[in-house]
Amino acid sequence: MDEFLGLLLLAAYILAIVGLAAIVTYTVIRIFPTERTPKKPDEPKEPPASTAGGAPGGRLFRRAKRGTA
Repeated sequence: MDEFLGLLLLAAYILAIVGLAAIVTYTVIRIFPTERTPKKPDEPKEPPASTAGGAPGGRLFRRAKRGTA
């Protein structure tokens, strides 16, 4: 019986901590809400310089140079 009561108290303690964290999270979200639509960044004056073949935007990776053997 003593072990069962200890496990029950441990479960209640865990639930209390999780509940407290949920209440704090809910309160912070209500006090400091985020923006629904994110701000758009300012458009750059010039397009970025391309390093791959002169195409705007370039490529993320260069093509591999394979030897035919």
